[in-house]
Formats: sequence, structure tokens, C-alpha cells
Amino acid sequence: MTTLAKAQELAPIVERVHGPNHPEMARVRELTDAISSDSAGSDRDFAELRELTNNYTPPADTCETVAALYRSLEEVDRSR
Repeated sequence: MTTLAKAQELAPIVERVHGPNHPEMARVRELTDAISSDSAGSDRDFAELRELTNNYTPPADTCETVAALYRSLEEVDRSR
């Protein structure tokens, strides 16, 4: 499984579990979907992701799945 595929798999789970306390997770999922449909991703999408995720730093009150999602997105971002 590619890093991007892993992020796409994790994003809806993270949104469902943490979305009530972290509404930004819905936008993270939307951006992940957008990037997945255009595997290069746009600079604007990644800039927004970095802003929404505090440079891919998971909130303290979230689980390892959020950390795994953010690591995957950061890896995709850095490898472009």
C-alpha cells in the first residue's frame, strides 16, 4: 500500500472518530481525497494541510491513527 493510499484509508476513520472534537478533520479528509485524485497534489492543497494540521502535528487528545495519517500526509508532501 502506498503512503497516499494509507492516508486515504485513514482519513475517513479519523474524521468519524475525532471530527466531533476536531472539526478540521473533515477538511483534512477532503484534501486527502483531492490529493488522491491528483496524486501530485497542488501546492495550495498541501499548504492548507500544513496549516490545518499545525505542520502535521497531531492534537494531544487524539490517537495513534491521527499520528499515522499525519505522518503519511507529511511523507507525501515531502516526496513531491
